[in-house]
Amino acid sequence: MGRKLIKAIVSFAFIICLREAQAEEFRIGATISTSGHFATEVGPFGRLLSSWADELNSKGGIGLDGRKVPVRLFLYDDRSDEAIARRMYERLATVDRVNFMLGPYSSPLTFAASTAAEIHKIPFLAICANSPKIYERGYKWLACIIDEAPRYTYRYWEMIREEGLAKTVSFVVEDTLHPRGVHQGAKVLAEDGGLRVLSSHIAPKDMKDFSSVIVKLKEEDPDIVFVASNVPFAIQFMSQAKDLRLRPREFHVIHHGGPFLKALGERAEGVTGQSYWTPEMKGPGSERFLSLLEKAGIKLEEYPWAPAYMMALQVVESVLSECSSLDPEHLIGALKKSRTQTLGGTVFFRDNGVGSINTYPSQIQGGRYHVIWPRDLATSKHVYPSR
Repeated sequence: MGRKLIKAIVSFAFIICLREAQAEEFRIGATISTSGHFATEVGPFGRLLSSWADELNSKGGIGLDGRKVPVRLFLYDDRSDEAIARRMYERLATVDRVNFMLGPYSSPLTFAASTAAEIHKIPFLAICANSPKIYERGYKWLACIIDEAPRYTYRYWEMIREEGLAKTVSFVVEDTLHPRGVHQGAKVLAEDGGLRVLSSHIAPKDMKDFSSVIVKLKEEDPDIVFVASNVPFAIQFMSQAKDLRLRPREFHVIHHGGPFLKALGERAEGVTGQSYWTPEMKGPGSERFLSLLEKAGIKLEEYPWAPAYMMALQVVESVLSECSSLDPEHLIGALKKSRTQTLGGTVFFRDNGVGSINTYPSQIQGGRYHVIWPRDLATSKHVYPSR
């Protein structure tokens, strides 16, 4: 037998063994913005995913076809950059050869990253990325646990309409995918609820001086100033709004999580915004989630998007438990058909992959976050006007 033939047989055997070894483990990959623009919102979430994988592996792995297989987690820092996210997901597909992808934080990064999954036919579960533009492309390999951005605040406007106190609203909007999608829907929802929209101020994400916008808002004197933005933008705007004594009856800041509260301090009191979950809401897997947060060294009040990541992990576990193999066609089919009871509600998917989970209006009261609507889930009453 010639050396070339022997070498070819050995190489072929190695490839077969490698594929069989990979088939005996569930390879899941993601990027986390541990640096850059979005680090304030999801920076330590890699530790949450690692704690989840470690917990499963300590019990034999993740359930698959009545048995358990080890979980192998691949994580990279996308640096909050679209081009880097695209490259990292390409690496997950071609080098790490993952069976499943969890999306990065934000709509812009997910828009870029999900293309790798579509090209290489790998199931991709988006988490905090709900711009309609992502799901208008007809991608087969893409799903998302949360509802589309235009419906992001529907419960808030439902509350405002039922209270019947606020009459006018002005919008301040960061010019990026998610905030613009939220604004698009919120404007319609506000008008449907009987409010008069006075203005919409669209500003670049790196805007530093809001004084001219604030002057106009003071002239309009709206009942609600609605800020659709990510945290850094919101901090910049709200700091200046407070300094310049802008005093609407309510500030609604869609991303008013821990870094926002830490930066504003007492001046964040009464600000309303959106939350996916608070411990008082309980729900399936809530105790486990709090335990994973503790192991990861993450404080829920500082990172309110963590529950969405836990819901995604609950969906992954549920889908695999119903699968007989890690075949990608089998996985994506099971994902799209699944209905999973999570700590934040039932996750299911529309034909375009958009999910069912939405946020709840919450308010900072006494330095803590309280869900204020709907009444059956509220942990405190809405305080309006808050000034």
